Parts: sequence; structure tokens; C-alpha cells
Amino acid sequence: MEQLETMEYYILQTQDILNSVYKNKEQTNKLAQVYMDGNYRNIKIIASGSSGNGSWCAKYVMEKYLGVDVTVINPYTFAYYPVLCEDDFVFVVSQSGYSKNALDALDILKKLNRKTIALTGDLKSDIKDHAEVVIDYVDEEKEGYVTKGVTTLALFLIKLTFAILEKQGKMVDTAWLDTYCESYASMQKENFVHEEAFLEKFKKNFLSMENMYAAGCGPCEGVAKEAALKIGETVKVVSCAYELEEYIHGPNLQLSPKHNVFIIDAQDETSDRSYQIYRASRAVSDRVYYITNKAYDDDHVLTLLNPCADTVSLTYLQVFQLFAYRISKELRSIPKHPLFEEFKKIVNSKTITYED
Repeated sequence: MEQLETMEYYILQTQDILNSVYKNKEQTNKLAQVYMDGNYRNIKIIASGSSGNGSWCAKYVMEKYLGVDVTVINPYTFAYYPVLCEDDFVFVVSQSGYSKNALDALDILKKLNRKTIALTGDLKSDIKDHAEVVIDYVDEEKEGYVTKGVTTLALFLIKLTFAILEKQGKMVDTAWLDTYCESYASMQKENFVHEEAFLEKFKKNFLSMENMYAAGCGPCEGVAKEAALKIGETVKVVSCAYELEEYIHGPNLQLSPKHNVFIIDAQDETSDRSYQIYRASRAVSDRVYYITNKAYDDDHVLTLLNPCADTVSLTYLQVFQLFAYRISKELRSIPKHPLFEEFKKIVNSKTITYED
């Protein structure tokens, strides 16, 4: 029987390929060499949607080890408000390779006489005609609500960090990442069991969601952004993402017992604060949940295996990918409103050659 290439199919694929992707250094070494050849310093990643969120997941890890500023910029904003320094290393990410805003950003870079570099999941896509250097970081993902590509991009950017450091002659211990990637498949399969049990436990809450908040900081801010995007796209409820402390500077004033909130633990010095914010939110609503690697005597806490704060995004992305798929499947909420076809007649985010 032919395998249906659903979101869950690609989530499970991620478990099997992350270690092999990590061991393949060809593409990260290629991009690292471009960085070295240009005598670049700070990094600007031009990306939107899930590609932008995957970049946010890696941003703080990149900054920590490289000691440079890493900025994630929306392609449309960059195209109309481009600000670059001479030593900025700039590249554009579009997993599909057909996003108009990404192609426009590349065209602007060309007009500015900057090297045009693109990361994609489809080397045959339109992006190949807009960039001098095109690098594939993941194989094709036919499901539009991408999952595997987000996690793989975050890992690719972390790998790029260490490839740059290696070319700079700097010795960095990456044994923790080797161990993590080698054990990812077995670790995530065990986490999958806990995630499914959590889904079942709070099934009534999840199937009656009318809104969703997600909050985290550091790498978990990227996870929160992707959580809001995936739930919004698939379950079709208003979903918002916030930096951890920003969440309690206004957005929390809307809280009521009807609100659904996910607080994500970054597993570092911010952990105590994130748990405190979780407890405060739980005092208002029984639809509040905490994602962490620590054990608590609290059934609203989802405790998962994750051995290192620098890999937190790679582990916790799966939680929301799975939840989005399972909830939307139960609710049959994937189909768009009939009037959305009118929207697409007026404006579209992809080029005409893209097959939806």
C-alpha cells in the first residue's frame, strides 16, 4: 500500500534522517567556505514562515558559539527596507523555492551587488534562477505544512556554525551534538509515546480550542513561533507566539479560563521564570501546559527527553507538529474556507509554477 505523505509521515521521517543529515558535512562546509572567502562577520538570514521559524530556533545557538550577531529578517521587509553592512553574510531560505518574497529578496541582493545565496529543499525550483549559490538542506517535502524541513534547517544552521569555527581554526567540543544526533531517533520515539498520551489526556481541551498562545525564549522563541504558525494553519484558530517575558507584558491580560497556553522551557537560567509564568497562567485557566525536560508532580506538564539546552528546539518542535496534525485530523479542519479561493485570485505568496 502506498504511504500517504502526511505531516505525521514527515515528522517520523525526521527521527530517522537527522543523524544522517548531521554526518553529511558537504553542504555546510560549502556555505562555511563562502563565509570565509568573503571575510564576513555578522549573519543575516532572510526567511519567512517555517523557514523563518527554523532560523529563529538556531539563532541563539549560532550567536553563542560564533560570537557574532545573527538576525532573521522577513524577505518582504528586506526587499523594501534593505540595510546591510559590508561584512554582513546574507543568505535567503525558502524550503519550497517558489516563495515570491524570497525571490524578490534575492533580486534586491543582486541589485546591491551582493553575492546571492539561497538555501532550499528543491534544487529544481524557481529559486535556482535567482541565486549564484544554491544549497539544499533537506530533501523534498510534498506536504505543504512542512515539519521535517523546519527541524532539519535548525540543525543545518547549527552545523554551519561549527563548520565556520572549524575553518577559522577554533577548537570547539561538539561531542554533545554528536551524541544527540546519534540518539535522536530512539529518544524522539520515546518522546512520541509521551506526546500521544498527553494528547489523549487533554483531548477534550485540544478539540475545543478557540485560541492558542505559545511563549518561550532563546531557541524556544522559534519553537513558539512555529507552534503558533502550525496550529493556526491547520486547526484554524487564532494562534499567537510571544517571547517569554513579553507574554506577561500585555497579552496575558486577555487570559480567561477559555484560553489555551503553552509555555516552553528553554532548559537554562530562564527555567525558573518560565515555570513561574506557567503556574501563574494555570491559576487562570486549566488549559495551560508546560513543555520541559524536568519532572513535576503536575499532569499539565509534558516531560520529554532532551539532554541539552542547545538542542531544545530540535526536540520540542515535534510536540507542536504532532499536535497540529492530530488535532486538525480529528476536527477535519485542514480544508480552507470556500471564500479563500477569492483571496488567492487577488494575491498569492508563491510563483505561478508552484504546484499546491
